[in-house]
Amino acid sequence: MRRRNRKERGARTIIALFFLGWLLTAFRAGAANPHVGTTGFSFLKIDAAARSAALGDAFVAAEGDINSMGVNPAGLATIGRTVGTASYTDYLLDTQLGFVGFGKRVSTKNFWGAGIRYISYGKLQKTDKEDPTGEGLPSFRAGDWALQLCLGRAVSKRLFVGGALKAIYSKIESYSSDGYAIDIGLLLKVPIAGLSVGASALNIGFIRRGYSPGVQEVLPVNFKLGFAYRLAHLPLLLLGDMNLPNDNDPYFCVGGEFTIARMMFLRAGYNSLYDELGEGASLSFGTGFLWRNYRIDYAYSRLAELGRVHRISLVSKF
Repeated sequence: MRRRNRKERGARTIIALFFLGWLLTAFRAGAANPHVGTTGFSFLKIDAAARSAALGDAFVAAEGDINSMGVNPAGLATIGRTVGTASYTDYLLDTQLGFVGFGKRVSTKNFWGAGIRYISYGKLQKTDKEDPTGEGLPSFRAGDWALQLCLGRAVSKRLFVGGALKAIYSKIESYSSDGYAIDIGLLLKVPIAGLSVGASALNIGFIRRGYSPGVQEVLPVNFKLGFAYRLAHLPLLLLGDMNLPNDNDPYFCVGGEFTIARMMFLRAGYNSLYDELGEGASLSFGTGFLWRNYRIDYAYSRLAELGRVHRISLVSKF
């Protein structure tokens, strides 16, 4: 009994330290950041998976989910079976985002994964100096793609590491840009029942060819640190992440997932990145249903006057 009480106190202490870090993060965010909105390939920052989006993007310490490849590739090492996923996001205006991923355990320690992410900005109207309204001029399309190969590896029963290679491509009409990046991460199951901590560095790389010759663009790098805690006597999973991006102020995310009868999930999250938008833009909600080897997830958020965002994902184990 005393040992269990010590572990429960340890879990509360770790979570309290994360909340202290979030308070410091919020304090730092008070100063103006001159780098806000200065990176390219911003679609890499948009969460494509419905489950993690419903949890406020707090997912760096999540286990057993193929969609970890977009947040922390070390999480792949905690998956036991071959799994595939497909996601679709009805984003702002006419923008649509999609992701398809597949992963397979190749040994007791190694799990390989691959995925492709795309975003379509829809049909855009061409304009010029003589015709600023674009009337009579042809329209064109724009979109971005990212292909990633991932590896998650178990170093021990508690420690997992992972990495990903990314090739990124963007096209607007007849113009294009491309770049390359890596993700690295680790996941640790601490000796407290139900508690894991994770950390990752995302989109570390370079833009090989930009849209504007002579202009050096950078990728949207983000450093994440977070926890996941599954309560012992309640079917509730709590998650939290701290984020340090290179193109915005530090921000934090929290989320919770409540399981009903092992087949239905209710989710809610909060992301401080959207606080300035107001009107509940920082909140997200979602649900999930599990049937045999299939899980379908849905997430909803409303970015104030910018519009509503709907996400749906399908995950299947083979």
